[in-house]
Amino acid sequence: AVAIKDKVIVEVGDFESLKIKYKDFEFIDAKGKVIMPGLINTHHHIYSAFARGMDAKEDPAQNFNEILERLWWKLDKKLTLEDTKYSAYTTYIDCIKNGVTTVFDHHASPMSITDSLFTIGDVAKELGIRTSLCYEVSDRDGFNITDEGINENVNFIKYANKEEDDLIKGLFGLHASFTLSDRTLEKCAKEIQGLNSGFHIHAAEGISDLHEALKNGGKRVIERLY
Repeated sequence: AVAIKDKVIVEVGDFESLKIKYKDFEFIDAKGKVIMPGLINTHHHIYSAFARGMDAKEDPAQNFNEILERLWWKLDKKLTLEDTKYSAYTTYIDCIKNGVTTVFDHHASPMSITDSLFTIGDVAKELGIRTSLCYEVSDRDGFNITDEGINENVNFIKYANKEEDDLIKGLFGLHASFTLSDRTLEKCAKEIQGLNSGFHIHAAEGISDLHEALKNGGKRVIERLY
């Protein structure tokens, strides 16, 4: 048996002895199931919730870039704040049902960036799941979209830092290195100063990321970021 008080495990032991010792505690029968800490998903894409099983009407992708170009970069441009909200409900409920109590999400909705992280955060609060959110900054849709993504990260991190509970946190999101110019990386490095946060980035997810880094700057992906 496990005794819990104020969200903290205070004792693990024999059922009968703990039942007597903590007689005023609420009793929950696990019905023979395993009791374990909540699982943590360290990299999720909530925006992709409704793409599972979707026929992309394209030839199967052969590499990382083709997956992005044929599916994800088409889908993310169509997302509205309402789409993002219901994607969050679907993802978080699915996570909770499967024992995931903490989700690190890397969000993208380039035509609907502002307030997207706040929209996801509101759903997380409603459902009571712990989450860390960021927006994936990228130059692929132009610098205006880039800067809007930077602002969303900064604004959400500041908001999350002021929250009294520990359910909502913010990170600074970056897409893969090959979609980020030196100008953007330098700006992100500047904007994160003083925010008490870190970066959440796709790094060397495909061989093209390495090739682009070497071609454009003569450095490997991680060396370039450093």
